[in-house]
Amino acid sequence: MFEKLFRSFRATMGAKGREEFTLEEEIALYRHRADLALMEERWADALVFLAKILRLNPYDLRSRMAVAWTYHYKLGEPTKALLTYEKVIAAAGYDESNSYSAAAREGIRELAFSAEVPSLPMDGLMDEESTAGPSGVATRSAAV
Repeated sequence: MFEKLFRSFRATMGAKGREEFTLEEEIALYRHRADLALMEERWADALVFLAKILRLNPYDLRSRMAVAWTYHYKLGEPTKALLTYEKVIAAAGYDESNSYSAAAREGIRELAFSAEVPSLPMDGLMDEESTAGPSGVATRSAAV
């Protein structure tokens, strides 16, 4: 009984049921919610809405770039950002003239340059040189 009353009320108000939404309208709704979440710095919520868009349209480059940007700059997760940037490039068909593909390549370059290079332990090398005998061969202790 309540369902029938609710349906009649919804019909008079002109509201659409879930099944009446077009794909474009649903994507636009999720995009609006994702944009609001990004503006409010609710990163996890934004990722949820962006994932819903990508579920409906896996080739939505704008949403996939937003996911990569969030992982890269806001959540500090370089591995996830790198994987998402690679998906953007693949979804763009590896087209270098595509603006999303170019931005993804730039993001990958930034991640590559920001990666820390491990330093070599120089302490061990200096000790061996200082213990070298007159013939230039390093002497080892008997405990080895």
